[in-house]
Amino acid sequence: MKLQQRSVAVISSGNGGQALAAYYALHGYEVRLYARQQERVEMFPGLDFELQGVVSGTAHLSLISCDMEQVIQGAALIMVTTPAQYHAVIARAMAPYLRDGQTVVLNPGRTFGVLEFDTVLRKSGCHARILLAEADTFVFTCRCEKPGHPAIYQIKDVLRVAALHPCDTASVCLQLRSLFPCVQPAANLLETGLSNIGMLFHPVPTLMNLVRVEAKEQFLYYHEGISPMVASLIERMDAERVQLARAAGVSVLPVLDWVRTRYGSQGDTLYQAIQNTDAYAGVFGPTDLHTRYLYEDVPTGCVPMAALGRLLQVPMPITEAVIQWAGTVCNLDFYSIGRNETRLDLRSLLENSPPSSTLSAH
Repeated sequence: MKLQQRSVAVISSGNGGQALAAYYALHGYEVRLYARQQERVEMFPGLDFELQGVVSGTAHLSLISCDMEQVIQGAALIMVTTPAQYHAVIARAMAPYLRDGQTVVLNPGRTFGVLEFDTVLRKSGCHARILLAEADTFVFTCRCEKPGHPAIYQIKDVLRVAALHPCDTASVCLQLRSLFPCVQPAANLLETGLSNIGMLFHPVPTLMNLVRVEAKEQFLYYHEGISPMVASLIERMDAERVQLARAAGVSVLPVLDWVRTRYGSQGDTLYQAIQNTDAYAGVFGPTDLHTRYLYEDVPTGCVPMAALGRLLQVPMPITEAVIQWAGTVCNLDFYSIGRNETRLDLRSLLENSPPSSTLSAH
Protein backbone atom coordinates (compact mmCIF):
# COMPACT_ATOMS: atom_id res chain seq x y z
CA MET A 1 0.00 0.00 0.00
CA LYS A 2 1.29 3.45 -0.93
CA LEU A 3 1.89 5.74 2.03
CA GLN A 4 -0.23 8.87 2.30
CA GLN A 5 2.07 11.73 3.28
CA ARG A 6 -0.65 13.68 5.11
CA SER A 7 -1.98 10.62 6.92
CA VAL A 8 -1.13 10.35 10.63
CA ALA A 9 -1.80 7.52 13.06
CA VAL A 10 -1.84 8.46 16.75
CA ILE A 11 -1.37 5.55 19.13
CA SER A 12 -3.11 6.07 22.50
CA SER A 13 -6.43 7.61 23.43
CA GLY A 14 -5.21 9.32 26.61
CA ASN A 15 -4.69 13.03 27.23
CA GLY A 16 -1.74 13.36 24.90
CA GLY A 17 -3.16 11.14 22.18
CA GLN A 18 -6.44 13.01 21.99
CA ALA A 19 -4.69 16.39 21.98
CA LEU A 20 -2.20 15.39 19.29
CA ALA A 21 -4.82 13.74 17.10
CA ALA A 22 -7.07 16.78 17.28
CA TYR A 23 -4.17 19.14 16.59
CA TYR A 24 -3.12 17.29 13.45
CA ALA A 25 -6.72 16.97 12.24
CA LEU A 26 -7.35 20.67 12.83
CA HIS A 27 -4.42 21.39 10.51
CA GLY A 28 -5.83 19.35 7.66
CA TYR A 29 -4.27 15.94 8.21
CA GLU A 30 -6.17 12.66 7.87
CA VAL A 31 -5.93 11.25 11.39
CA ARG A 32 -6.67 7.83 12.83
CA LEU A 33 -6.60 7.22 16.58
CA TYR A 34 -5.76 3.90 18.22
CA ALA A 35 -7.24 2.79 21.54
CA ARG A 36 -6.11 -0.48 23.10
CA GLN A 37 -9.57 -1.67 24.19
CA GLN A 38 -12.98 -1.55 22.57
CA GLU A 39 -14.31 0.11 25.73
CA ARG A 40 -11.96 3.02 25.07
CA VAL A 41 -13.22 3.30 21.51
CA GLU A 42 -16.82 3.38 22.70
CA MET A 43 -16.20 6.18 25.19
CA PHE A 44 -16.04 8.69 22.34
CA PRO A 45 -19.39 10.17 21.29
CA GLY A 46 -18.18 10.61 17.71
CA LEU A 47 -15.27 11.51 15.45
CA ASP A 48 -15.47 15.27 16.04
CA PHE A 49 -13.12 16.55 18.78
CA GLU A 50 -13.49 19.96 20.39
CA LEU A 51 -9.97 21.27 20.92
CA GLN A 52 -9.54 24.00 23.53
CA GLY A 53 -6.74 26.11 24.98
CA VAL A 54 -3.95 27.84 23.06
CA VAL A 55 -5.42 26.30 19.90
CA SER A 56 -9.16 25.79 19.57
CA GLY A 57 -11.62 24.47 17.04
CA THR A 58 -13.54 21.41 15.90
CA ALA A 59 -11.30 18.67 14.52
CA HIS A 60 -12.64 15.70 12.56
CA LEU A 61 -10.87 12.35 12.85
CA SER A 62 -11.33 9.69 10.18
CA LEU A 63 -11.20 6.68 12.51
CA ILE A 64 -11.01 5.61 16.16
CA SER A 65 -10.30 1.91 16.49
CA CYS A 66 -8.60 -0.82 18.50
CA ASP A 67 -7.61 -2.53 15.25
CA MET A 68 -3.91 -1.70 14.87
CA GLU A 69 -3.76 -2.73 11.22
CA GLN A 70 -6.61 -0.39 10.27
CA VAL A 71 -5.11 2.50 12.18
CA ILE A 72 -1.56 2.43 10.85
CA GLN A 73 -2.04 1.17 7.28
CA GLY A 74 -0.94 3.79 4.77
CA ALA A 75 0.07 6.29 7.48
CA ALA A 76 3.33 8.03 6.66
CA LEU A 77 3.70 9.13 10.28
CA ILE A 78 2.86 7.09 13.38
CA MET A 79 2.95 9.02 16.66
CA VAL A 80 3.09 6.81 19.76
CA THR A 81 1.83 8.76 22.78
CA THR A 82 0.97 5.81 25.01
CA PRO A 83 2.61 5.78 28.47
CA ALA A 84 6.13 4.43 28.10
CA GLN A 85 5.51 1.26 30.14
CA TYR A 86 3.31 0.13 27.23
CA HIS A 87 5.89 0.68 24.49
CA ALA A 88 6.72 -3.04 24.35
CA VAL A 89 3.02 -3.95 24.11
CA ILE A 90 2.48 -1.46 21.28
CA ALA A 91 5.59 -2.64 19.43
CA ARG A 92 4.35 -6.25 19.48
CA ALA A 93 0.90 -5.19 18.26
CA MET A 94 2.38 -3.01 15.51
CA ALA A 95 5.11 -5.39 14.28
CA PRO A 96 3.04 -7.42 11.75
CA TYR A 97 1.64 -4.33 10.02
CA LEU A 98 4.54 -1.89 9.65
CA ARG A 99 5.70 -1.21 6.11
CA ASP A 100 8.84 0.20 4.52
CA GLY A 101 9.06 3.98 4.66
CA GLN A 102 6.83 4.60 7.65
CA THR A 103 8.07 6.86 10.43
CA VAL A 104 7.37 5.92 14.05
CA VAL A 105 8.02 8.54 16.74
CA LEU A 106 7.70 7.86 20.47
CA ASN A 107 6.18 10.91 22.15
CA PRO A 108 8.15 10.85 24.36
CA GLY A 109 10.52 7.89 24.55
CA ARG A 110 11.19 8.62 28.21
CA THR A 111 14.62 7.03 28.66
CA PHE A 112 15.84 4.81 25.79
CA GLY A 113 12.34 3.94 24.65
CA VAL A 114 13.51 3.50 21.06
CA LEU A 115 15.97 0.81 22.17
CA GLU A 116 13.19 -1.20 23.80
CA PHE A 117 10.78 -0.60 20.93
CA ASP A 118 13.31 -1.71 18.30
CA THR A 119 14.25 -4.82 20.30
CA VAL A 120 10.62 -5.89 20.59
CA LEU A 121 9.92 -5.20 16.90
CA ARG A 122 12.82 -7.42 15.84
CA LYS A 123 11.91 -10.19 18.27
CA SER A 124 8.36 -10.03 16.89
CA GLY A 125 9.59 -10.65 13.36
CA CYS A 126 9.27 -7.12 11.95
CA HIS A 127 11.66 -6.55 9.02
CA ALA A 128 10.15 -3.33 7.69
CA ARG A 129 12.63 -0.53 6.96
CA ILE A 130 11.15 2.24 9.07
CA LEU A 131 12.43 5.44 10.59
CA LEU A 132 12.19 5.00 14.37
CA ALA A 133 12.74 7.99 16.65
CA GLU A 134 11.86 9.49 20.01
CA ALA A 135 11.22 12.94 21.45
CA ASP A 136 12.74 14.01 24.75
CA THR A 137 9.38 15.24 26.09
CA PHE A 138 5.78 15.52 24.96
CA VAL A 139 5.20 18.52 22.73
CA PHE A 140 2.17 19.78 24.69
CA THR A 141 1.20 20.47 28.24
CA CYS A 142 -2.37 19.24 28.03
CA ARG A 143 -5.29 17.61 29.77
CA CYS A 144 -8.60 16.06 28.71
CA GLU A 145 -11.47 16.36 31.17
CA LYS A 146 -13.83 14.28 29.05
CA PRO A 147 -13.46 12.19 25.88
CA GLY A 148 -13.18 14.23 22.72
CA HIS A 149 -12.49 17.51 24.53
CA PRO A 150 -8.70 17.87 24.85
CA ALA A 151 -7.20 21.12 26.12
CA ILE A 152 -3.71 22.26 25.17
CA TYR A 153 -2.31 24.64 27.78
CA GLN A 154 0.99 25.26 26.02
CA ILE A 155 3.15 24.05 23.14
CA LYS A 156 6.77 23.50 24.14
CA ASP A 157 9.26 26.03 22.79
CA VAL A 158 11.81 23.29 22.07
CA LEU A 159 11.33 19.60 21.27
CA ARG A 160 14.48 17.56 20.71
CA VAL A 161 14.27 14.41 18.60
CA ALA A 162 16.72 11.57 17.92
CA ALA A 163 16.39 8.55 15.65
CA LEU A 164 17.59 5.04 16.38
CA HIS A 165 20.10 5.56 13.58
CA PRO A 166 21.56 9.11 13.86
CA CYS A 167 21.66 9.42 10.06
CA ASP A 168 17.81 9.32 10.09
CA THR A 169 17.35 12.14 12.61
CA ALA A 170 17.35 14.97 10.05
CA SER A 171 14.63 13.27 7.96
CA VAL A 172 12.40 12.70 10.99
CA CYS A 173 12.85 16.28 12.18
CA LEU A 174 11.97 17.63 8.72
CA GLN A 175 8.79 15.56 8.74
CA LEU A 176 7.75 16.79 12.19
CA ARG A 177 8.61 20.44 11.49
CA SER A 178 5.78 20.62 8.96
CA LEU A 179 3.56 21.24 11.99
CA PHE A 180 5.99 21.74 14.87
CA PRO A 181 8.73 24.29 14.12
CA CYS A 182 9.96 23.79 17.71
CA VAL A 183 11.53 20.42 16.73
CA GLN A 184 15.32 20.33 16.88
CA PRO A 185 17.68 17.42 16.20
CA ALA A 186 19.39 15.75 19.14
CA ALA A 187 22.76 14.11 18.61
CA ASN A 188 21.67 10.64 19.69
CA LEU A 189 19.47 8.59 22.02
CA LEU A 190 21.73 9.32 24.96
CA GLU A 191 20.85 12.98 24.64
CA THR A 192 17.08 12.48 24.39
CA GLY A 193 17.04 9.69 26.98
CA LEU A 194 19.06 11.60 29.55
CA SER A 195 16.95 14.72 28.95
CA ASN A 196 13.95 12.93 30.49
CA ILE A 197 12.57 15.52 32.89
CA GLY A 198 9.49 13.44 33.68
CA MET A 199 11.57 11.15 35.91
CA LEU A 200 12.26 14.25 38.03
CA PHE A 201 8.91 16.04 37.97
CA HIS A 202 6.68 13.02 38.43
CA PRO A 203 7.90 10.42 40.99
CA VAL A 204 9.38 12.77 43.62
CA PRO A 205 6.41 15.18 44.00
CA THR A 206 3.96 12.25 43.90
CA LEU A 207 5.84 10.41 46.64
CA MET A 208 6.07 13.60 48.70
CA ASN A 209 2.29 14.10 48.38
CA LEU A 210 1.16 10.53 49.01
CA VAL A 211 -1.40 11.47 51.67
CA ARG A 212 -3.02 13.98 49.30
CA VAL A 213 -3.13 11.44 46.48
CA GLU A 214 -4.54 8.68 48.69
CA ALA A 215 -7.22 11.05 50.01
CA LYS A 216 -8.11 12.00 46.40
CA GLU A 217 -7.53 15.61 47.31
CA GLN A 218 -7.72 18.06 44.44
CA PHE A 219 -4.49 20.03 44.44
CA LEU A 220 -2.46 21.89 41.85
CA TYR A 221 0.33 19.42 41.14
CA TYR A 222 3.11 21.84 40.29
CA HIS A 223 2.08 25.01 42.07
CA GLU A 224 0.96 23.37 45.35
CA GLY A 225 2.54 19.93 45.25
CA ILE A 226 6.10 21.19 44.67
CA SER A 227 7.17 23.14 47.71
CA PRO A 228 10.63 24.72 48.13
CA MET A 229 11.81 21.51 49.85
CA VAL A 230 10.42 19.27 47.11
CA ALA A 231 11.97 21.49 44.45
CA SER A 232 15.31 21.28 46.24
CA LEU A 233 15.11 17.48 46.31
CA ILE A 234 14.34 17.47 42.58
CA GLU A 235 17.41 19.61 41.95
CA ARG A 236 19.60 17.25 43.96
CA MET A 237 18.28 14.29 41.96
CA ASP A 238 18.82 16.30 38.80
CA ALA A 239 22.48 16.83 39.69
CA GLU A 240 22.89 13.04 39.47
CA ARG A 241 21.32 13.03 36.00
CA VAL A 242 23.57 15.84 34.77
CA GLN A 243 26.66 14.09 36.13
CA LEU A 244 25.56 10.84 34.45
CA ALA A 245 25.13 12.62 31.11
CA ARG A 246 28.58 14.14 31.41
CA ALA A 247 30.05 10.69 32.06
CA ALA A 248 28.19 9.35 29.01
CA GLY A 249 29.62 12.12 26.85
CA VAL A 250 26.49 14.19 26.20
CA SER A 251 25.26 17.60 27.24
CA VAL A 252 21.85 18.04 28.88
CA LEU A 253 20.17 21.07 30.37
CA PRO A 254 19.89 21.19 34.16
CA VAL A 255 16.25 21.14 35.20
CA LEU A 256 16.09 24.86 36.04
CA ASP A 257 17.48 25.81 32.63
CA TRP A 258 15.09 23.30 31.03
CA VAL A 259 12.05 25.03 32.56
CA ARG A 260 13.37 28.42 31.48
CA THR A 261 14.04 27.21 27.93
CA ARG A 262 10.89 25.15 27.34
CA TYR A 263 8.42 27.57 28.93
CA GLY A 264 10.21 30.92 29.07
CA SER A 265 9.75 30.90 32.87
CA GLN A 266 11.61 33.29 35.14
CA GLY A 267 13.11 32.53 38.56
CA ASP A 268 16.38 32.21 40.40
CA THR A 269 15.44 28.80 41.81
CA LEU A 270 13.52 25.84 40.45
CA TYR A 271 10.71 26.53 42.89
CA GLN A 272 10.36 30.11 41.66
CA ALA A 273 10.50 29.09 38.00
CA ILE A 274 7.79 26.46 38.50
CA GLN A 275 5.57 28.98 40.27
CA ASN A 276 6.03 31.32 37.31
CA THR A 277 5.20 28.67 34.68
CA ASP A 278 1.73 29.51 33.37
CA ALA A 279 1.42 26.16 31.59
CA TYR A 280 1.43 24.43 34.99
CA ALA A 281 -1.29 26.63 36.47
CA GLY A 282 -4.21 24.33 35.68
CA VAL A 283 -2.52 20.95 36.13
CA PHE A 284 -3.97 18.97 39.03
CA GLY A 285 -2.31 16.09 40.84
CA PRO A 286 -3.23 12.41 40.52
CA THR A 287 -6.06 11.05 42.65
CA ASP A 288 -5.02 7.41 42.50
CA LEU A 289 -1.81 5.80 43.71
CA HIS A 290 -1.86 3.71 40.53
CA THR A 291 -0.65 6.73 38.59
CA ARG A 292 1.61 6.84 35.55
CA TYR A 293 3.77 9.27 37.54
CA LEU A 294 5.03 6.16 39.35
CA TYR A 295 4.15 3.21 37.10
CA GLU A 296 5.55 4.90 33.98
CA ASP A 297 8.27 7.26 35.12
CA VAL A 298 10.03 4.97 37.58
CA PRO A 299 10.56 1.87 35.38
CA THR A 300 11.10 3.82 32.14
CA GLY A 301 12.98 6.82 33.55
CA CYS A 302 14.59 6.28 36.92
CA VAL A 303 15.54 2.64 36.30
CA PRO A 304 17.45 3.10 33.01
CA MET A 305 19.22 6.13 34.49
CA ALA A 306 20.29 4.08 37.51
CA ALA A 307 21.29 1.16 35.26
CA LEU A 308 23.50 3.41 33.15
CA GLY A 309 24.90 4.91 36.35
CA ARG A 310 25.90 1.47 37.56
CA LEU A 311 27.56 0.72 34.20
CA LEU A 312 29.50 4.00 34.22
CA GLN A 313 30.14 3.85 37.98
CA VAL A 314 28.34 7.15 38.60
CA PRO A 315 26.79 7.22 42.11
CA MET A 316 23.04 7.96 41.98
CA PRO A 317 21.83 7.52 45.58
CA ILE A 318 18.73 9.71 45.32
CA THR A 319 17.60 8.09 42.07
CA GLU A 320 18.13 4.65 43.57
CA ALA A 321 16.22 5.70 46.69
CA VAL A 322 13.26 6.92 44.61
CA ILE A 323 13.13 3.54 42.83
CA GLN A 324 13.11 1.72 46.17
CA TRP A 325 10.60 4.11 47.75
CA ALA A 326 8.19 3.87 44.81
CA GLY A 327 8.56 0.09 44.77
CA THR A 328 7.73 -0.10 48.46
CA VAL A 329 4.62 2.05 48.00
CA CYS A 330 3.44 0.08 44.96
CA ASN A 331 4.65 -3.32 46.21
CA LEU A 332 6.63 -3.85 43.01
CA ASP A 333 10.28 -4.44 42.17
CA PHE A 334 10.49 -1.60 39.68
CA TYR A 335 14.16 -2.22 38.96
CA SER A 336 13.66 -5.80 37.82
CA ILE A 337 10.64 -4.98 35.62
CA GLY A 338 12.04 -1.71 34.30
CA ARG A 339 14.46 -0.81 31.53
CA ASN A 340 17.51 -2.20 33.28
CA GLU A 341 20.85 -3.40 31.92
CA THR A 342 19.49 -6.90 31.18
CA ARG A 343 16.68 -5.54 29.00
CA LEU A 344 18.63 -2.87 27.12
CA ASP A 345 22.05 -3.14 25.46
CA LEU A 346 23.48 -0.05 27.13
CA ARG A 347 27.08 -0.89 26.23
CA SER A 348 26.26 -0.87 22.52
CA LEU A 349 24.38 2.41 22.96
CA LEU A 350 27.50 4.01 24.44
CA GLU A 351 29.77 2.53 21.79
CA ASN A 352 27.59 3.52 18.81
CA SER A 353 26.63 7.06 19.85
CA PRO A 354 28.30 9.94 17.99
CA PRO A 355 31.02 11.73 20.00
CA SER A 356 30.14 14.81 21.99
CA SER A 357 31.82 17.08 19.43
CA THR A 358 28.86 16.47 17.09
CA LEU A 359 26.29 17.69 19.63
CA SER A 360 24.20 20.62 18.55
CA ALA A 361 24.12 23.59 20.89
CA HIS A 362 21.29 24.02 23.33
